[in-house]
Amino acid sequence: MKRRTLMQLAAAGAVPGLPGCLWSENGNAHPPRPGFTIGTNLSGMEWPQPGVRKTLSTAPNLHYTPPRRADIAWLADRGFRKNRLPILWEMLQPVLHDAKPNAQARALVGAPGEFHARYAQCITEVLDAHAAVGAKVILDLHNYCRYRDFRYAADGSVPGLKPGPTPLHRPFTHDPGGVQERIFSLAPGATLTQAHFTDFWTRAARRWKDHPGLAGYGLMNEPHDMPRSGQVQESQGGGEDLAIWPAYARAAVEAIRKIDARTPIYVAGNAWSSAMAMASRNPGFPLPGENLVYEVHLYLDAASNGFAFDFDTEVGKGFSAGLGRRAIDLDTGVKRLAMAANWAREKNLKLALTEIGMPLDDPRWQEMFQRTLTFAVREGVEVYSWMHGNHWPIRNYPIHHVPGWHQHRTLEPAVAGPMLQAAGLAKATLYDDGGGWAPAGREVTITVYARGWLEQPLTLQVASRGGRLNKTTLTIPAGANGMDSYTFKTEAEGVATITYAAAGDVQLPPPRKVYSFADPPAVAGQQLADAAHALLAKYGAPKWEMAHGHTDYVRGAPAQDGQPLRAVADTGFGSSPGNAMEMLCFLNSDGAAAGPMKPPVLRVVEGRKAMDLSAPDTWGLWCKKRAPQPGVQAKPRDRVPYDLQDDHFALVAIAATNPNATGVVFQASRAEQRQFSELALEQGRPQARWSDGRGQPLVVTSPDPLPPRMPLVLTLTSGAGAQVLRVNGRPVGQAGATLPQAFFDQLLIGWGFVDHYPRDSFRGLVFGAIAGKGRPSEAELAVLERYLLSLAVDRERP
Repeated sequence: MKRRTLMQLAAAGAVPGLPGCLWSENGNAHPPRPGFTIGTNLSGMEWPQPGVRKTLSTAPNLHYTPPRRADIAWLADRGFRKNRLPILWEMLQPVLHDAKPNAQARALVGAPGEFHARYAQCITEVLDAHAAVGAKVILDLHNYCRYRDFRYAADGSVPGLKPGPTPLHRPFTHDPGGVQERIFSLAPGATLTQAHFTDFWTRAARRWKDHPGLAGYGLMNEPHDMPRSGQVQESQGGGEDLAIWPAYARAAVEAIRKIDARTPIYVAGNAWSSAMAMASRNPGFPLPGENLVYEVHLYLDAASNGFAFDFDTEVGKGFSAGLGRRAIDLDTGVKRLAMAANWAREKNLKLALTEIGMPLDDPRWQEMFQRTLTFAVREGVEVYSWMHGNHWPIRNYPIHHVPGWHQHRTLEPAVAGPMLQAAGLAKATLYDDGGGWAPAGREVTITVYARGWLEQPLTLQVASRGGRLNKTTLTIPAGANGMDSYTFKTEAEGVATITYAAAGDVQLPPPRKVYSFADPPAVAGQQLADAAHALLAKYGAPKWEMAHGHTDYVRGAPAQDGQPLRAVADTGFGSSPGNAMEMLCFLNSDGAAAGPMKPPVLRVVEGRKAMDLSAPDTWGLWCKKRAPQPGVQAKPRDRVPYDLQDDHFALVAIAATNPNATGVVFQASRAEQRQFSELALEQGRPQARWSDGRGQPLVVTSPDPLPPRMPLVLTLTSGAGAQVLRVNGRPVGQAGATLPQAFFDQLLIGWGFVDHYPRDSFRGLVFGAIAGKGRPSEAELAVLERYLLSLAVDRERP
């Protein structure tokens, strides 16, 4: 998938072949057919495409990321045992078989036809990881019938060709004359020929045909806008030669079958693999050959491009790609899939829906998705969600299948619930979120929710010590991602505890506390932790303690001294249903092919647990969310607590191990842009820094360096006309700016990441962090600072 707008097929009138009754409740309309299975797309290895050859965007974990073994094993355990791995042709075969680079160029780009050793090893490791857990994966050539190549001069040189700065970067050129865009064509002079395509698949089949983790060959992802007849450039505005892709697909099938007679081959169609176009825009289909699976894509928004997530906005567009001038409705996915399923059924062909997503912010999207899956079950269609993977842009994308971390447990992605239901796999985990601060006589609302699929309703008993519940029995309904809510009213100042109970082997949410102090700082002298948590609840602020760190966000265990630290849950009050404020390290460090980056480790320092960032190439923790996009997603549910223009605060308990330490301590920012609000060290001096991404940053610097190895708390506060930097509760610098609007989509502990690139860590120890929206009083900040410092030392220090 990439950003695109599908043509509005059948722009007016009824859709040919769409049945009046797609199914009946008793299953008589279309009885189930064999072949249905669930899987996901392990996106990440195809992401270098925008800058490959032209820039340095070819470093693992930064510009692309292979899926981790741990995630593949977790998926298999959850029932996702057949997946799809998008790969990039240029990255795997950097020199086409008939290219003629001279010796100098060849030393940089490689030998003609040969696969790149490191990238191929990543693919083998993904296959190995699947085989190890009894799963399989489809190799998906994610190139859209195109190939970006160097342009070789008559003497075999490439204008401006340069080596990458490290062995992990590919060679590149900034010279526009040094790069060419090749595309499939049947015309004389085609720059990307059937011989190129068959050479690639012949080599791939020879290399991996006998691998037990191989599920199939995905010939080409989303062919589209092919040249017009007799031309060799991408068509603009229609008129493409629809015969090009079927001819190339036929040649690739024949080439693979000379090597591998049995492994399934997945054949996409013209028009972006659109389910609505498979029957009408692929002359020559079906192809001759055995064990072919025809793959289609569809999304649920009006354009079916997977890039719009506000339900009412999409309805208001008044059209539905493939279905004409009618608004999308709850059966849009079914109607789109039916156009391909009818064709496949009539011709007795296998069909796979290899890309579909479920937007997260409206229950109507889930209903549309569930209906589509129900139809896929009855038609025997394979279904693969978009998208899983470990590459950073995937995290909490509005359609995703990546696990999170909440209440010290793996958080199942919402899309998995309907898929597990369709597959009949009863797997669900319970969590709760809600308010935590209510002065006496006020109430808070708390929601208990399931992630996954409950085959039967689940009854929970709720009890409280202190205060009143509006109900003591909750019922999570059968089905996917069910929930129930209750209210709790406080009766007196203090701390109330709410607990859950249920019959059977049910993993329940942990006990929940509600704080009713009218003035939390007033009780801090005797109840520091309770006062601090009451303030966190008051401001809806997340808190991350490294003492709660786990070794992984899938099936992780509490981290011990020296072990990797990859997951820290919010133990404050920043999370809400569908928006866990998790802190994760999701880079791939499985092997040398994934690059030198490594996760932080847990250290026990004088009895206190800290995240150790001192080793070179160590990444910190990352809470990746979404930012609003007009016309696309105005109010995403997955949001960080504040943006640049908001009143906000951040506190971090650290120890600098180097007296000249320089780097980021904590950051709120935008991953793809340059705006940020952060705490940092500069040559050992604390700094608070803000930037809207368009001008010079605002910087407040402490006049004094930090004492090395001494735990202390850094704090920033920001509001209209007032920015303050504090060290151990003492203001050390201030500014008076009113910051403009700039949205954030991430929080990071121990490092930073802006404008697509990481910012260096301060390479020290982090004990805990707090961040929130609002303007706490001086007394409230003092409580939070004292509490954070208590995580780092046995007694408070001056």
